[in-house]
Amino acid sequence: MSWKSTLVQNSPGHWVLPKSKQMRCEAHLFLSDELLNGDEGVEENVFDQVVNACSFPGATRVVLTPDCHVGYGVPIGTAIETEGTLLPTAAGYDIGCGMVQLKTSLTWEDVADKDKRRLWIDEVTRRIGIGVGQSSGRKLGAKLLPEVIRHGAKALGHSHDVAERASIPVEDDRVDVPDRAWDKRNQLGSLGGGNHFCEMQVDDEQRVWVMLHTGSRGFGWNIAKQFFVAGAEALGLVGGRHEDHVWFDADSAMGKAYWNLHNMAANFAIANRIIIGEAVCEALEHVFGGEARVYYEISHNLIQKESGRFIARKGATRAFPAKHPALKGTAWEATGHPILIPGSMETGSAILFAEAGAAESLYSVNHGAGRRLSRNAAKRELSQKDTDLRMARLGVLLNTRNTPLDESGPCYKDLEQVLGAVELAGLAKVNRRLRPVACIKGND
Repeated sequence: MSWKSTLVQNSPGHWVLPKSKQMRCEAHLFLSDELLNGDEGVEENVFDQVVNACSFPGATRVVLTPDCHVGYGVPIGTAIETEGTLLPTAAGYDIGCGMVQLKTSLTWEDVADKDKRRLWIDEVTRRIGIGVGQSSGRKLGAKLLPEVIRHGAKALGHSHDVAERASIPVEDDRVDVPDRAWDKRNQLGSLGGGNHFCEMQVDDEQRVWVMLHTGSRGFGWNIAKQFFVAGAEALGLVGGRHEDHVWFDADSAMGKAYWNLHNMAANFAIANRIIIGEAVCEALEHVFGGEARVYYEISHNLIQKESGRFIARKGATRAFPAKHPALKGTAWEATGHPILIPGSMETGSAILFAEAGAAESLYSVNHGAGRRLSRNAAKRELSQKDTDLRMARLGVLLNTRNTPLDESGPCYKDLEQVLGAVELAGLAKVNRRLRPVACIKGND
């Protein structure tokens, strides 16, 4: 039986997967007809993972965003509301992964010179660690990390005006940080590899921005790994991808330990992005003059308490509209907070603001365009020569000799379709589009 055949359309762009015997709750899918049924529509095995998400103890609502695709345990592009249970698989290994947008006083004319953009790339890579396993290379002080993992952006002097969550509460900071996580503390201030990046962009008004994507690095990965292993043992899960099915009672000893360390990793990720952002601002000002500042920071792999329940977002971005109670007293109270959506280094990115309809999606939208080609498939199917030629024609400078095939434009879904689905469902509106002009990646 095809799961797609059981969907019920609730409204334009909003589909419902009714409860079955395996499911504790229904699922809500926010997809256009093309993203659901088109040539590159949702794969049938995504629905198996949706059913898994709906089957966890305590699950009360599951949402799929327009960039959804197969993940681990649950789809990438999922938000899950639970009562009394924590789902590590819905936070993943890169706890707190997310975005930072930097706003500058520069215009395209200021950065049009390729030599100066190349110099900027060199200045950024000199200031931050790039690639898997790399440390920041910055002297951050022995007292900073304990403050960062307890207080996030607040430890760096930032508030909710620039950070979605300036500080994530750590209810019991006496819990021991795993040694393997602590050993990665020097990665604070580093970008990492994979799909993480630092990208100079220009909007439709020719203003220069910079977008960053990174997370909690080895610090968060090792915390996640410890609890996936311990959770699987406690639940008696064996064989296969046992971490796909790990869950914790939030009031259990293991649940409380995971919650506190998860939040420490999230604070690490927030501070990591802020520190990198400030270093990139320094590089911009050094090379081009003008001014640059952190505009907004936001996560898309995280579990947090909202309205008394846990909301786990795996590859999904929180979307609070104007007058949401959580924004009271912040700079975003009247508009809603910015939503930062990367597309690809070829197709560009976007900044959105939520609409009132976001309440239907657990105040969640997509975290990007969504992958359509696996890394291995990209390396098999795409031409390096053709890819490099496209990037050259677009005028996008890279820190790598060749364009990473597994991060090139064809690896991702059509951003226009994904953004269109968000607007069709009334979840958010596109505020501005951004085209890339320089991109820094850890090419691993």
